Amino acid sequence: MKLRSIAHHFHIYASVFFLPLAVIFVITGISYILGFNQNAGATKQKWVLDSPVSKENRLEFLINFMKENNIKFPDDIDARNYRGALLIGTAHYELTLDAKGEKTIIEATERTLIGTLLMLHKSKGKWYFNVFSTTFGVFLLLFYASGLVMALRKSIAKKVSLSFILGLIVTILLAYISS
Repeated sequence: MKLRSIAHHFHIYASVFFLPLAVIFVITGISYILGFNQNAGATKQKWVLDSPVSKENRLEFLINFMKENNIKFPDDIDARNYRGALLIGTAHYELTLDAKGEKTIIEATERTLIGTLLMLHKSKGKWYFNVFSTTFGVFLLLFYASGLVMALRKSIAKKVSLSFILGLIVTILLAYISS
C-alpha cells in the first residue's frame, strides 16, 4: 500500500471517528468567543450562614446541610479544593462551600448543556474525557499531516505550499497584533 493510500484511509476513518468531539469543541469555542461562559443559563442557589465551618469538617457539614435542606446530591461527592473552597459534584451539577470570615457560603450550580460542554472543553470533567480530548488534539495534527501527504502531488504541491505559507503568515501576524 502506498503512503498516500494509507494517509487517505487514516484521514477518512480517524477524522470521522473524532467528528462528534470536533463539533463539541467548535460549538463551545465559538460560544466562549461570543461571550458565553459555563454558567450562562445555569440554575444557581446560594445560602449564607452566619457561622464558620472548620476546614476539617467542611465535607461532613455540607453533606448534613444538603440532607437537612433537601438539596439534590451531585453524582460525585469526592471533595476537591477550588480556589480555597470545598467543591463536590460534576461539570453539570456542583456544590461549593466557602468560609468567608465568620460566614459560610454554600452554592449549588446546575448547568445547561452548553455550560456543561464548556466545562468539558476547559478540562473540568473527568480524567477520561480529558485523555480523549488530548488524544483528539494529537490526532488533529495527524489529520493535517495525512492531508498534506495526500495533497502533495506534483500538480498542486506549489499551491499547497503557498497556501500553508500564507496561513502561517496570517496566523503569526494576527497573533502578534492581538497580544
